Amino acid sequence: MFNRTVKNDDIDINQDVNELADSLEALLKSYGSDAKDEVDSARSQAEKLLKQTRSKLDGGSNRVTQVARDAGAQVDTYVHDKPWHGVGIGAAFGIVVGVLLASRR
Repeated sequence: MFNRTVKNDDIDINQDVNELADSLEALLKSYGSDAKDEVDSARSQAEKLLKQTRSKLDGGSNRVTQVARDAGAQVDTYVHDKPWHGVGIGAAFGIVVGVLLASRR
């Protein structure tokens, strides 16, 4: 009924977060050293990775929105093709909610 597409975006984000953590760890270790070049290099690399990771995470909300829209479109098509099934599902949902609300009293 619903088609799911598997993407490697989750794996990419996990890899980016791991790289960011490694970079930040190197930055913290470099604060113990006296070499200013090493500290500046680690800081610039950490800032660059942080910006990249944030941009990818911000783009993730767009993917979630698109998946929700696609699911909604598929449900809409299903209900238009089989309206009595939609009525039955809606009635069953209403009965379940009614029973749950009545049992709370």
